[in-house]
Amino acid sequence: MAPWVGVEWGEKAPELMWRVKRLADPDGVLGPGIVLSDDPDAHLQNLKTTPQIEESVTSCVDCGFCEPVCPSQHLTTTPRQRIALRREMVRQGGDTPLRRALIEQFGYDGLETCATDSSCMLACPVGIDTGTFVKELRQAQKSPREERTALRLARRWDLVEKAARAGLRTGRVLERVIGNRGVRALIDPVRTTVGEELVPDWGEAIPGPAPPTLPATSRQGAEAVYLPACINRIFGPSGANGNGPALPQALVEVSRRAGHPVWIPDDVQGSCCSVPFSSKGFDRAHSYMANETVERLWRWTGGGELPVVIDASSCGHGIRDLDPETLTDENRERHAGLEILDSLAWAESRLLPDLEVTSPVRSVTIHPTCSGRLMGESTMLRKVASALAGEVRLPPSATCCGFAGDRGMLHPELTASATAAEAGEVRAEPTERYVSTNRTCEIGLERATGMPYRSVIELLEETTRPT
Repeated sequence: MAPWVGVEWGEKAPELMWRVKRLADPDGVLGPGIVLSDDPDAHLQNLKTTPQIEESVTSCVDCGFCEPVCPSQHLTTTPRQRIALRREMVRQGGDTPLRRALIEQFGYDGLETCATDSSCMLACPVGIDTGTFVKELRQAQKSPREERTALRLARRWDLVEKAARAGLRTGRVLERVIGNRGVRALIDPVRTTVGEELVPDWGEAIPGPAPPTLPATSRQGAEAVYLPACINRIFGPSGANGNGPALPQALVEVSRRAGHPVWIPDDVQGSCCSVPFSSKGFDRAHSYMANETVERLWRWTGGGELPVVIDASSCGHGIRDLDPETLTDENRERHAGLEILDSLAWAESRLLPDLEVTSPVRSVTIHPTCSGRLMGESTMLRKVASALAGEVRLPPSATCCGFAGDRGMLHPELTASATAAEAGEVRAEPTERYVSTNRTCEIGLERATGMPYRSVIELLEETTRPT
């Protein structure tokens, strides 16, 4: 572009630029020839090569529009930088010292600290999803043994849920005795030995376990099938939630109150949206769980007769937008016949019109999740919150929190970095309530801000109780 500055601006403006340049940089060492150049052929020299890399990201033009929304932008790398590093690995060709260094450092900087939240896709002019690219690279690194282990876990996900709740229960008991630092001191050596990508960090604001049983419901008269996400079957409500019900109880109650009852199937334990496996690159486990869940949903809904309500945005998005290639031919047709609703959409379209807000709160801070943005629900969250509170506040810096399922427990530094600006804004202007639409995001935000985040569905239940 340098040779055409005069054409674009005329002669006077570039001359003024040159005068400032000569005063500030008389030796021409700062960005030589980048904007101002005496060489009329500058655009034909030092051309950058773009070697062919993975198809999902090869059309990147290095514009950097993705960088402001990336949760790891201040910690490690951005989507643009991940792609640039990958291109440099390919450009190096053989086994060079630089290529070895890039591969070694890319593990943490490029893969482990990527939230795979796909926010970059919304900002990218050509729709590149660097999260998908990172999942491909993670998948390529999985050994057959790791794939078999992940598949065994997928097949016994009900036991994983029970073990996770037991771990949370034990951790909370120990925390009361030896404190949060004491629990972390016990876990840190295990994380170092086994691996920080496998053993979660205890961290701050970890809630207790969810109740072991789900609310009693009936299939007869139900207007929707309610699938409580496994994160809400594992994690209980915030410790600052007082005596309010956990999310499954709140959604069942507020749906009944609005005259639109929901039904939780008896065999819901062990079901999963399969996002935990796809985000980690476990292809076989992801395929198994995705097909298993579609088959269950088809059976529960009576062949698609009832909609499905899911109480976590990431899980709702994961099931709604399943890659058809992951499913069998039969399940692909079934999936196309299912109506998948995030609980926020259920509340906004079905519940709110038939509820009376009896006890609105003065003010509420909202956090739209990345999966909610991908489903177009950012304005929906504001609409529901506005019906329940006199003032709704959306922090200007609210983007992806970086918790990303388990990233916030495996790499808490990612969430701390991603939420730093938003946390400062939240603390500067406190409100009466704090809500979002994903339990792990709420944990990350509570950890960052010190404020009690919970589901907007819980606030809906609280503010519409009969007087």
